[in-house]
Amino acid sequence: MIQQRDLFETKQCALCGQHKPLTEYHKNGSAKDGLDSRCKDCKSKMSRSHWDVKNNPRKNPLRMWVNGKYISKKHPLYKPGRYKTFEDAAFSSLAKYETSVEGQVYIITNPSFAGWVKVGMAIDSEDRLNGYQTSSPFRDYFLHSFWAVSDRRQAEATAHAELEKTYERKGEWFKCTPEQAKEVISGIAEEYK
Repeated sequence: MIQQRDLFETKQCALCGQHKPLTEYHKNGSAKDGLDSRCKDCKSKMSRSHWDVKNNPRKNPLRMWVNGKYISKKHPLYKPGRYKTFEDAAFSSLAKYETSVEGQVYIITNPSFAGWVKVGMAIDSEDRLNGYQTSSPFRDYFLHSFWAVSDRRQAEATAHAELEKTYERKGEWFKCTPEQAKEVISGIAEEYK
């Protein structure tokens, strides 16, 4: 039933900006005035999926997701889209990947290599761990520790040099406990904050 006030009062549509009679709006119980913010014409033109994409943060095309994890715009490799790994995102913005020096130094262990720890560097250590897991049928690599550093390459090189003074080395793997490696690397990470 049309009320008398609906015939004379108008409201501005949030999309087209036109002032239309209140009868041109659907009822919406959550709005202050009880009416939708969009007129019936605009609402019928705009598909529901478009409205959902624009207002749903998980579907927003202006955000970056890597392996289902939201990445902030402050990240050095930020590029809107959905990626499996940072390497996938990096190849689409290769210049940023090669010039970016920030990142992490990490310690990874695997029970198959008892007594050995891997000390490496990456932009994101969890992403790197996922890369190792894909080559392991048991998914048994474990990220023991990681530190955010201002220059990941230099911090890793310094950590390798310090660990090599005391422990046996095979590439990026050192024959020591994670706690021993952590003791050495935590001091180095402080220098590269």
